[in-house]
Amino acid sequence: MYEIIRKVPRGRVATYAQIAALAGVTRGGRVAAAALKVSQKSDRLPWQRIVGRASEVRGRIAIYDPAGAAHQRQLLEREGVEVTDAWTIDLRRYGWLPTDAGSDRFKP
Repeated sequence: MYEIIRKVPRGRVATYAQIAALAGVTRGGRVAAAALKVSQKSDRLPWQRIVGRASEVRGRIAIYDPAGAAHQRQLLEREGVEVTDAWTIDLRRYGWLPTDAGSDRFKP
């Protein structure tokens, strides 16, 4: 999963479920979240780019610790990702999913 997480480009986000699916783990969003939770700084993962799924077209910051959530938001906003007051992200605009067509835009 770490290899896939490293591919999420700056200014884009992917959901935990997307990362798991790309790694071949069906319905493995929680597995992807756990993998990030046990990662080390030395793994050099762009963890802030991985978010929860709020709906078909909205991601959300899924860190329950207010300081951690604010830090993730700050990192994403530095990359140009807009985070709403409700801590959600428009996946149509900022979502990433590799496709055979070469596009790196999310396709709902």
